[in-house]
Formats: sequence, structure tokens, C-alpha cells
Amino acid sequence: MSVKSELLKLLEANRDKDLSGEQIAKSLNVTRAAVWKAVQALQSDGYEIDAKNKLGYRLSGKSDRLSAEGIGLYLEKKDTKVIVLPEVDSTNNELKRIAMSAPDDEGASGGIVVLSEHQTSGKGRRGRGFYSPEGSGIYMSILFRPDEERASDVVLVTTQAAVAVAHAVSLVCKKETKIKWVNDVYSDDKKICGILTEAVSDFESGGIELVIVGIGINVRRPADIPDDIKDIMGFIYDENEDENVSRNEIAATVINELQKYYDDLPDRSFIKEYKTRSNVIGKRIRFGTPGSIPGASGDDWREGIAEDIDDSGGLIVRLEDGSVEVLRTGEISLRVGE
Repeated sequence: MSVKSELLKLLEANRDKDLSGEQIAKSLNVTRAAVWKAVQALQSDGYEIDAKNKLGYRLSGKSDRLSAEGIGLYLEKKDTKVIVLPEVDSTNNELKRIAMSAPDDEGASGGIVVLSEHQTSGKGRRGRGFYSPEGSGIYMSILFRPDEERASDVVLVTTQAAVAVAHAVSLVCKKETKIKWVNDVYSDDKKICGILTEAVSDFESGGIELVIVGIGINVRRPADIPDDIKDIMGFIYDENEDENVSRNEIAATVINELQKYYDDLPDRSFIKEYKTRSNVIGKRIRFGTPGSIPGASGDDWREGIAEDIDDSGGLIVRLEDGSVEVLRTGEISLRVGE
């Protein structure tokens, strides 16, 4: 590990104190000159470091850049491989490129995560884009290679990811979160997270070779928001809130929760929390099938009451005529005022 990386790890672990150049040099077993050179390199990368001659160095309270070093401090599985990039087309695409060229055993337990400060072509469901402004959100993808025990349950990975995000945000940010079926996470009635899961099949066996879970979380409000999403886009923290949880800690907690839920995937223990956090059960909804959504007209949608969620994550809907339908995929919207 480079001196710059070691220094960043040290500063992230000591955000609440000043570290003298002498302390840092001794801890890293390098010269004071090497410390100063590493400080300058981090500043060039965009890190805000308060450098005081007598007190030493510390990361500014305003410095909140994603880093493998910062995330690693909070990870429960220390062998998780974390890659943080300044910009990518999409983290799903980048992780797919990495995974397809990696050894079969790399990331076998969900050990590869790619994050980026900015996505130029963030991917949402149904071919939509995902707005990914620099420095204000968490855009990441995590790899799973399903074993025989989990192969039949991979359709539930998206469901468990929604629970993982909702639980993590509640845990570290102390925010109430809800889940809109299938996989959107809400806070204060606005969407703060979208999830896109992609599977890659093995051509010879026909089975699932790998699953990539893409997660986009809106942490704080950027300076500019497109008009078409301004009214529906939510954030963990608003402009007037003095937040004190770093994006690194939030990202690591999501990774921890998702890895734990994936390890327990066969017993489906997360379904209970998924139902508890649902913001649709008991409400009147409109729903459509995947094929009907792109050019949806009034006739493409049906209505009913969302009554429950089954053990496979399906939404149980009672229709106007009293019959029951279980939705396994598709799109829903809540009717305002009902």
C-alpha cells in the first residue's frame, strides 16, 4: 500500500483529532518529507486536509470523498475488494467488465465492490437513466457468484438489496425508510435510492454465473437537479441539515447489510423486514406489466388493493372484481390521496 493510501486510512480513522507530522511519520515508518508529499497528493485528489503547523493534520469536516480506505474502516468482511473510481459510465458496467475477466473464485462470497463519484450513464430500471451527480451520492455495484444453495433464490437478491439499504440508512443516519415494491427506497415520501440487478448466465450450463447489484443512493442535494425529477427526487440529508455520517460509512454499512442478507438468502429472513417497511401494503395501486409500460395508456394499467407480500417477494393484489393476482414483476404507482 502506498504512503498516500496509508495516510488516507490513518486520517479517516482519526477524523476527530489532529495528527502531527511526527506522529504520522512514526506510525507509517516514513520520513516527515514523505508525509508532506502524501498530504499534497491527497489535496491534489480533492481531499480537504487542514494542515496546521503546531497541531498537525486532519481531514476537514467538509471532506467527504469516497475511498477504499475510508470504506474499509467500517467493513465487517475485511477481505472485501473495494474499488473506487472518480468516474465511470456505470458501476454495473464496470463491475461486469472486471468480473468477466476475474478468476472464478474472486468475489465468490460477494467480495468485489465498485463505487464511483460520478456516473456518465447511470442505469435505472426499464432502460431509464439514473441521475448521478458528482460528490453528492453513493453509486456502487456489488458482485455475487451464486452457489448451488442460492441459485434458485437469485430473484430475491433485488428484494434483499432494498432491505439492506433501508436498514443501513435507518441504522447509521437515523432516518425512517420505507420500500416501494419492488426495490425503491423512500424517506419522507421521496425516493432516495434505486436498485438495478443484472444477471449473467453461463452459456454452457444455462445457470446464473454471476449477479451484479447496482445501488444508487441520494445522500445530499446537488446544486442542480433536472426539472423532470426535481419533485420526486429525495435525499438522506436536506440542505439545512448538519449531517455527521460520511458517505464512506453509509456505503460500508450497506455493503455489510447486503452481504449478511445474501449469506442468509435461503432462509428468506429479510422478507419480514421487507413487509414491515413496505409503503404500499393496504393502499390502492395502479400496476402494469413490463411490456406495457414504455408506451402506457390508460388501458395498459389496472387497479387494486395491495394486500400483502408473499415469501417470494411477490405483491398480492386484490382486484376490483374481488379476484387476487400476485405480481412478480412490473411497475406500480400509488394513487394520491387513497
